Amino acid sequence: MAEREAISAKLKLVVGFKDENMKDKTRQLSFAGLKTGVEADKLTAVATALAGLQPDTLTRIVETVENEITA
Repeated sequence: MAEREAISAKLKLVVGFKDENMKDKTRQLSFAGLKTGVEADKLTAVATALAGLQPDTLTRIVETVENEITA
């Protein structure tokens, strides 16, 4: 039976802002080396704290996990 093991994770924060023409825009802030298996509540707290260090509004939190699959 094949098995899956998380080997790396990344956290991506999507923040919204208005450009010089007052159009809504987004940009992404990425953080690699995230510990795998972290609870969603903890990721939300960290993302909110990090987003609070810059002027734009946090609009989305994305976690990407890379898995190794062995047979």
